[in-house]
Amino acid sequence: MINTFGKYLKKIRKSKGITQEGLALGLKVSTVYIHQLETGKVDAPSKIKCDEIAKFLDLPLNEVWSNAKDQKLLRFLNKEQIITSLDEPITNSEKLLLDLFRNLNSEVKKDFVGMIYMLLKSDKRVSKQVLNKVYELSKSA
Repeated sequence: MINTFGKYLKKIRKSKGITQEGLALGLKVSTVYIHQLETGKVDAPSKIKCDEIAKFLDLPLNEVWSNAKDQKLLRFLNKEQIITSLDEPITNSEKLLLDLFRNLNSEVKKDFVGMIYMLLKSDKRVSKQVLNKVYELSKSA
């Protein structure tokens, strides 16, 4: 599993001369949690925790949250075995499509996911498990 958020956090923390213990104290979390974040043993933090990290490390929230979202998406893709190689970073076009999707109203979002389901349904490379997840999403979007 690629650990993009952990590598990012460790690099920033070290560049600022902060130890894991120092970061843990500043965020009021355990050093074990910081270690687990940096080694990818836990999922990337929530937006609220990213805000705390950004403030403590004097970083823009969008930068920290973007790295966390990338990690969450990569973990999901890996778990669902949607792609076999996660070495390829998410492109700006893919990020724009995700942003577009997030900003659709619920009715358009449901139609959009329904169209994706119909496209994937005819692709023999897509597993039944992934199809079922997309189908469930189309009903709840």
